[in-house]
Amino acid sequence: MTKRKLLLVTVVALLVVAAGVVAVVLTTRGDGSAAQPCDIPNSVREQPVSAKTGPTGGGVEVTEKGVSSSGLASMGAVLRNTSDHIAYRTKITLKVIVSVNGLPPGPVQGAPMTMEIPVLLPGEHVGIGRTLVNVGGNDKVDSADVDVQTTTWLPNGALGSFSPPTDTYESTSRVPASPPADAVRYTEKSTNCRALSSRRTAVVFRDASGKIVGGDLVPPDGKGNPAGSPQQPPASPSCSPGERSTWIVPLQHIPQNTDDKRTELYSYCDLNVPRPDVNDVF
Repeated sequence: MTKRKLLLVTVVALLVVAAGVVAVVLTTRGDGSAAQPCDIPNSVREQPVSAKTGPTGGGVEVTEKGVSSSGLASMGAVLRNTSDHIAYRTKITLKVIVSVNGLPPGPVQGAPMTMEIPVLLPGEHVGIGRTLVNVGGNDKVDSADVDVQTTTWLPNGALGSFSPPTDTYESTSRVPASPPADAVRYTEKSTNCRALSSRRTAVVFRDASGKIVGGDLVPPDGKGNPAGSPQQPPASPSCSPGERSTWIVPLQHIPQNTDDKRTELYSYCDLNVPRPDVNDVF
């Protein structure tokens, strides 16, 4: 046998062996289907810088905002990433000005209300919501603003095939109880290749004209305040692959001027849960 033929035989043999190894790897799943690697990382290195300006222009900006000014007042807003980079763990704070007993307006005392949006892909819109302060009588919320602070800018592809879940509003049930027991049900669909970590669900309420009239950030899957009426449990946890019908219970009664069908929901899915998690602090 010539050296050329010997080399050819050796290469073919190696390819056959390699193919056999791959076949073993791809058929190790119990359901008989081929195992596919998931390219969504478990974590990325955070390097917080200003979220207002991306590496090549654009940034995270507030496109809409609105408040409810009675009862347990709340705020809703929508932010957009206008850069060509991924904004990872974007921190924002809410600055609330209130009038108390007819006195001149002033800021709410105490630490600023800080929240974190896990992922904002280039061009993506994401809603935020938060209860603000309990007002009544002569008290009122004079204004509330969103201060965009820091983020970690990542190049496209840094999160693999990560895509934000799709949340579709289903229905609202209102229950006159204390604590509030209103429930908002929605369908969440995730096409991601692995289960991600839920860091709450944001809800934005709008009136019939489309104006934002409040919002909240609460645990999904019926956690938190108990729902006032029976709710079908989700088929799987929030932020896991697949589709599920689930619900949230806002911390406040839903504003009376809310047009239910305009309600928007945003699942906050992250690679993992930071400790401590600012989204769990109220």
